[in-house]
Amino acid sequence: MKNVLLLWITLILLSIQLFTACIKEVKTETIRIGLVTGVGNLNDRGFNQQAYEGLLAANLLVETYHEVKESSSVADIENNILHFANNDFDVIITLGYDAAQPTLDAANLYPSIKFLLLDHSFTESPPNLACVIYQVDQASFPCGFLAAYWALRKNPANPVVGYVAGPDIPTIRQFTSSFAAGVDYFNNQYGASVTVSGANALSFTDTLQGAHLADSLIQLGAEVIFACAGKTGNGALYKARDAGMSAIGVDTDQYETIPEVGNILLTSCMKRLGDAIITEIIAVRNSQFHGGQTLFSKLENNGVDLAPYHDFEPLIPDSIKQAILTIKQGIIDGSIDSGWK
Repeated sequence: MKNVLLLWITLILLSIQLFTACIKEVKTETIRIGLVTGVGNLNDRGFNQQAYEGLLAANLLVETYHEVKESSSVADIENNILHFANNDFDVIITLGYDAAQPTLDAANLYPSIKFLLLDHSFTESPPNLACVIYQVDQASFPCGFLAAYWALRKNPANPVVGYVAGPDIPTIRQFTSSFAAGVDYFNNQYGASVTVSGANALSFTDTLQGAHLADSLIQLGAEVIFACAGKTGNGALYKARDAGMSAIGVDTDQYETIPEVGNILLTSCMKRLGDAIITEIIAVRNSQFHGGQTLFSKLENNGVDLAPYHDFEPLIPDSIKQAILTIKQGIIDGSIDSGWK
């Protein structure tokens, strides 16, 4: 009898241990996430870095195992996606135009893996691919308005603003066309004649070309440089600083990410990539992933916005600040056209 009792106690203890282990396994199940950068390194102080910081922030809320693969070329993007797909990752995050087709191809090839593509979308997406579109024109338009004001203030006789943009692709034209539309809006509102000059770089990773293009625009009289070209744009920011000109950053608040040029930044035209990553990783955990859908990040939901004015806060008059708030509300309610369709 004593032996039987010991056997039952042993079995009960073993069952408790097994049950506890199962609960622990469920509670601590990790999501394996792979992040493929856009062309350029991880610490680009912009697009890639912001996505990575979003991934780190998500890890504080959801238990994940994550890896990052940097891409020095478009071919690298495809290879990095396949690396994660072939190594049992649950979620693969990709960024931008160059990653669009490789991501779609991989999503069709690996239907059990969830894919999150930021800054591009398709007419139709497979059920395991969620896309996030940034309506950055809504923030670029008021940036153009602010740049026009500052150029007029600095050079009333011949006010000029310039932009150094990335390659001529739709996501870049969305920045530049709406920026120019914001300048036109300022001209119409104040009877001004601020002009816009701009140039497209060949890549997002050539800081020297960015500096060269910015220098050319400054020689043409540009008082403000809008740099929307990734790492190439960072070179333009440094050149504007060295020339004593003002600038507007892009993607993140570059006053924070590139403090060396912070004192020349009127503002930055922000895309909040990190927020989308956090939201979708939580959605994966809760079995609510938005596969097959395109999500829109815009002014109304704080997916895009202008960064604070920082050092220029006391220099920009309240009337211009209020005008920018009015413009933002007009874009949200549809009474103001951002210049991008």
